[in-house]
Amino acid sequence: MISFNKVKITHTTIRETYYNPKTKKHIKYKTPKTTNKVLFEDYCFDIGELYVQIKNCHDRGYENIQVSFNTNIEY
Repeated sequence: MISFNKVKITHTTIRETYYNPKTKKHIKYKTPKTTNKVLFEDYCFDIGELYVQIKNCHDRGYENIQVSFNTNIEY
């Protein structure tokens, strides 16, 4: 049985501009602002449970997500 340890699903948002209400214009940042949000951090027993967690993140409205994990085989 293959299990998945240290599963981490994150969503990254990159903002390149912001709105200034005084000038009523969008202003570009010198360097883009990135925000990382951890959506899930735990372990999964099998591939089906990992699939359910990834699908759950997509169902909540997150389009681009990053998944990282370590695998372990048990005999």
